[in-house]
Amino acid sequence: MQEQWKENAERVDPEIGERIWIKIQKEYKMSARKRYLFQIQQPLIAACITIALIIGGYFFYTGVSTLEKQEFVEILAESDMLYVLPDSSKVWMHPESSIRYAKNFTKDRKVWLKGSSLFEVQKYPGSKFQVCIEKAFIEVRGTKFLVEKIENGKNEITLFHGCIAFNAERTGEEVIMKPLQQIVYDPFDSKIQTRNIENIEWQHGKFKFNAMPLKQLLHIVNQIYNTHIVFEGKGENSPFSGTIRQDESLADVVDKICFIMNLHKKTDGDKIVISN
Repeated sequence: MQEQWKENAERVDPEIGERIWIKIQKEYKMSARKRYLFQIQQPLIAACITIALIIGGYFFYTGVSTLEKQEFVEILAESDMLYVLPDSSKVWMHPESSIRYAKNFTKDRKVWLKGSSLFEVQKYPGSKFQVCIEKAFIEVRGTKFLVEKIENGKNEITLFHGCIAFNAERTGEEVIMKPLQQIVYDPFDSKIQTRNIENIEWQHGKFKFNAMPLKQLLHIVNQIYNTHIVFEGKGENSPFSGTIRQDESLADVVDKICFIMNLHKKTDGDKIVISN
């Protein structure tokens, strides 16, 4: 524009030419200013985007770090032991079993179990309790149940009273268990088998036994109370019929069995021996 003006300046009236020249300069300066501002804005926008990414990345990283730094409590049982969780739920742990839970347990009642343990879960309104095992979890609503590691890596879950929902993570299958039911779960193919414990009924807070062989009866009592009762003598298949209340003490249960079946008991270390 400047070059064209110089070439044609003599052909234009000086007064009109001056006004045109001022307008040209004004337009030129505005355009130059816009270009200048755009040149400034480009790196500014890029810088803002970079800062946003850095800040977002920082909060994402710190969020992940917070999750990674969540503190856990891990308990390993070298022998039979009773462990009481922060919500007063009880875990009777078998030897070489372990449990793990977050320190803020009462906020999220979740326990990771390896091995075999008996759970007696306290009810908390509006709060679920989960036991996580290999590729599955058990959702509890106040109950007493046993998780055992059996042959070929399978898990056997026995529900004595209350209500639990067994969930296979791989298939999404859920089984609502009733008292005195068992589930055998294979984590390798996610197969679930459900069966009832024979010769027992659950009625109004009581276990009702109907002609159950003594050997099987003692096995059930050992599971429920996490104890070690052995029978010495003859007649281990003698039938037992009677009831055991949910809140009955172990001593009362053993005395009842001995009275009904005319047996004797003695204590030998951590064992209870009954004989005829």
